[in-house]
Amino acid sequence: MLTATLFVIFLVICPQLQTHAQNNTEVDLQNSQNALQTVKLALEEKLPANTEAREMGNEILAALERGLKICDENLKKDSQIAAYNMCVASNKGLAMASLGELAGQQWAKSGASRPGLFF
Repeated sequence: MLTATLFVIFLVICPQLQTHAQNNTEVDLQNSQNALQTVKLALEEKLPANTEAREMGNEILAALERGLKICDENLKKDSQIAAYNMCVASNKGLAMASLGELAGQQWAKSGASRPGLFF
């Protein structure tokens, strides 16, 4: 009887738990896409429209994409959601800080005043 019960548990419940875990992973993977979209939006709104600023902004975006890809791969491999969220937040924070510094430099070069840069 015990063997039959264990057999039922492994055949019925375990696949459902695995499906639930996969769904959570897919939802969590959306966090990296949201971070990427946030930085893209900031890039479009905050940088001046000159070529140099856009090229440097695209380099920041490419670095963010590489970092988020590593986060996604680690989540798929380890399924550690807390570590994944920290990885995404760290990459997004660094990208936003770099973008803010770049925007400040580019607006200073242009001679334009931009007091509400990130407000």
